[in-house]
Amino acid sequence: MFNQTKINQLAKLLNIEDVINVEIAIKRQAKYLQVSSSYLLKSYIVIHTIKDEIQSEEIKMDKYISKNLIVNKYKKEIVELYFSGIGYLKIANSLYLNHHAKISKTSIERFIKQNNIKREK
Repeated sequence: MFNQTKINQLAKLLNIEDVINVEIAIKRQAKYLQVSSSYLLKSYIVIHTIKDEIQSEEIKMDKYISKNLIVNKYKKEIVELYFSGIGYLKIANSLYLNHHAKISKTSIERFIKQNNIKREK
């Protein structure tokens, strides 16, 4: 009924050693949710790969540091705005309008340059 490689892949993603338990759990959940078990298996694999991508993005964001606590709080948004092509002054204005956080253009510029953040071309 299942492709054994997909079952093994899901067991590896879930860190479960016993593959038979994974297959039984998928069948029970599929019966409860009233969907096909192969559909459920594919869904779990997609969800876990997306989760891994999101976690790797968060790890990338954690490597950026600043002494300024406000810049640290909004570092993800600052980096995203910078990558989208917005300048330092507009980033500062955007943070003030959206979050009512006063951060100077110079602080943002210093944060970008300290962490060697480069725009991708």
